[in-house]
Amino acid sequence: MGDRDHENVEANEVAFFADFFHEGSYNPTAWRLRLNREVKCLRRAAAGHGLGRVLSIGCGDGQFELLLARHADDVTALDLSAEAIAAAERKKAEANVENVHFRRASLAELEWDEMYDTIVCIAFLHHVPPAELPILLEQAHAHLTPGGVFYSQDPNVWGFLRTVGHIVLGKKYDTYHSPDERELDPAELVTLLRDAGFARIQIGYNDLTLHPAQYVMPTSPGWLRYPCVPIDWIWCHSPLARWASGFTACARKAAT
Repeated sequence: MGDRDHENVEANEVAFFADFFHEGSYNPTAWRLRLNREVKCLRRAAAGHGLGRVLSIGCGDGQFELLLARHADDVTALDLSAEAIAAAERKKAEANVENVHFRRASLAELEWDEMYDTIVCIAFLHHVPPAELPILLEQAHAHLTPGGVFYSQDPNVWGFLRTVGHIVLGKKYDTYHSPDERELDPAELVTLLRDAGFARIQIGYNDLTLHPAQYVMPTSPGWLRYPCVPIDWIWCHSPLARWASGFTACARKAAT
């Protein structure tokens, strides 16, 4: 990808998420339920190991990182969107959290000059251009401490409800997504992680309805989202799991 193409991708992402955070185009109850679930998934993935020093890439409004604060020594959180970082700083002040540090930075500006025990990419990898994704994963592996954990969560290209959404909504489906994002294939991500040097790669499934429910009728009562949690759990612990809406990847750097 050329510099101009890269700039266009970043400009598209900035514009989309400026509107996203300004308009509050999501249901806050569904958002909170989803992030609490992601924290539990990450902590299970890192079982037996503290999160230590955490780098979160693509932090959005920072709610996930503020939830991580009590389980980590220190959290550095980055996002491309100035609006997202402003929202994150406000929430940090409200929560009176001191060990989370937000910075506005694009992927191109990311300075890999420190080592981390945990690197997290929640709903981020599918925004990275395909040609740049292997480079990002290689950098993440190089800057994890031995035994460190890489954790990501992204939309599943094989997701059943995503296929239904494409058919039912047609072009309107794209209004819920930034112009340059895409759904990922779990098997392809495993290959990329292995090529980057990671070991003990595990794919999990944790979402069917809750993520879509964030955006469908965002101003409707939040209690309507609570049934999504057990529905998702049942689906993702059944033989139908591989057709879930979202999947997680947990990969470890070798301890020696």
